[in-house]
Amino acid sequence: MKKQSVILGIIVLLVCVGLSGCTNPLDTERNKFIGTWTEPDALLGSTQATFFSDGTCSMASFGMRWDVKEGHLVISNQDQSLQLVYSYSFSNNDRTLTLVTNGVSQTLTKQ
Repeated sequence: MKKQSVILGIIVLLVCVGLSGCTNPLDTERNKFIGTWTEPDALLGSTQATFFSDGTCSMASFGMRWDVKEGHLVISNQDQSLQLVYSYSFSNNDRTLTLVTNGVSQTLTKQ
């Protein structure tokens, strides 16, 4: 009986350690993007982008891919022949996203 208790204790300990695991900071950063973001625009109505957890995104009805690499948001078409690289920052409890590329800034709000 004592031997079974020790084995059961070891199994429980291993399960707890395995489930507690470490979180990857890059995954945490990627998770901030997931969801639908809009940018109000007086002339065009609003711009909308939806980022999905599988690395795809939808922008203006175009299917794209996205990733976070070396501190930048990288958006590319499906065959990766076109890539847009943005510096980004979050504010307002990660509800506001500011993207900057080539000196042009966009501010999006999470819906």
